[in-house]
Amino acid sequence: MSLSVDKVEKAVADARAKGTERGIKFEQSFDVAVNFRKKELDVSKPENRLNQELVLPNPLYPPPKVCAFGDGEFADKATEAGAERVVPKDDIPRLGEEKKERKTLAKSYDFFIASVDAMPLIGRYLGQALGSRGKMPKPFPPQADLSAIINQYHRTVRVRMRNTPTFHVKVGHVKMSDREVADNIIAVLNFVESKGFSARVSNVLVKTTMGPAIEVSA
Repeated sequence: MSLSVDKVEKAVADARAKGTERGIKFEQSFDVAVNFRKKELDVSKPENRLNQELVLPNPLYPPPKVCAFGDGEFADKATEAGAERVVPKDDIPRLGEEKKERKTLAKSYDFFIASVDAMPLIGRYLGQALGSRGKMPKPFPPQADLSAIINQYHRTVRVRMRNTPTFHVKVGHVKMSDREVADNIIAVLNFVESKGFSARVSNVLVKTTMGPAIEVSA
């Protein structure tokens, strides 16, 4: 698989044009779908399924939502850095006991971070809800630069394959230029190549939220 940024940018431009043909008023996002040849990728084997965070070159809009677990200095720094929610350690057991609330928490945020001392409670009370979605938080010490960490999460997507040989991720927004969206897509394709999956790619599709899928020409 060898797709130039110019060809990707053209597909983004086409997707943008097709996505606005129906007079849609709300601002749309861009997604990319990477499809693999089913006969060449047996996703029943864990080693053939991608599940990893990827930092894109350009920030996403609106940015992914980050939730933090912790108290004191860690909580203050997380709030200042832009975390949408900070959960004190004392609230973790209560959340774990409320099935609906812990499920809502896991679905409402894209990424989670935690102070080191909060991790045992998270593992005990929220491990199933977060772990099954690939959202277990990364632990950080109080002196960590949470502004840099959360800013990076605002450029991060999770590339995750489930039971079919395909994945799709958000790569941009109509407020971004075609080249910015294309650069994010190229980063996704470079990631696929770095994992040794390029030769198994069937096609790459770009679409807006409400528009048709546009194939990137080889």
